[in-house]
Amino acid sequence: MGALLALSIAVLVAAAGCIASIAAQGDPASGYVRGSGAPLRVAVIDETGGDSYGPSADWSPALQWSLATYAAATPYLQFQDSATGANIVVRVRRYRDSAPPVLPGYLFQPGDGGFATVYDAAGTACNFPPATVPEGCTGEITTAYIYLNDIIPPGADIEARRRNLILHELGHALGLTRHSPDLDIAALAQRYGWPYGPSGG
Repeated sequence: MGALLALSIAVLVAAAGCIASIAAQGDPASGYVRGSGAPLRVAVIDETGGDSYGPSADWSPALQWSLATYAAATPYLQFQDSATGANIVVRVRRYRDSAPPVLPGYLFQPGDGGFATVYDAAGTACNFPPATVPEGCTGEITTAYIYLNDIIPPGADIEARRRNLILHELGHALGLTRHSPDLDIAALAQRYGWPYGPSGG
């Protein structure tokens, strides 16, 4: 019985460790009061270049689908395409391993399909990996970047793979450090103090 109880506790601890978020010393995002009930205003600036690389290389439809999916899942997320009045500004960019992006406070990892970098108001890197251990990050997210790698091989399911990747990286950009590939509204609700559940969101 004691061994079974110990195993159950270990499983619960491991499950709880699968989802984590960036700790905040004060507000969880610029100008956003945790538990205020206000929507989190997130500006998403698409800098991928659309179909300028050809229709098959266009990340924009997958990005728009991912934003709509998150927005439909909770009334506490409000996406906009202008940085004015936003609590968090997310810039979405494409790259190739042969021309890696410059990542202040982060270690570039070639071969990844994509990743997000997150910064507080002072420009301190807040999430990891691929960050080095964050030092002095307040957890008040102001800016994030989502990098999408054109390494993704073509195929009939490429749009679905792009959508899943962006959906996951949006979670990181909003402050989750470890989470499932799907929507993690419950984890975001915990970080930002939103109601969640049958009567919440």
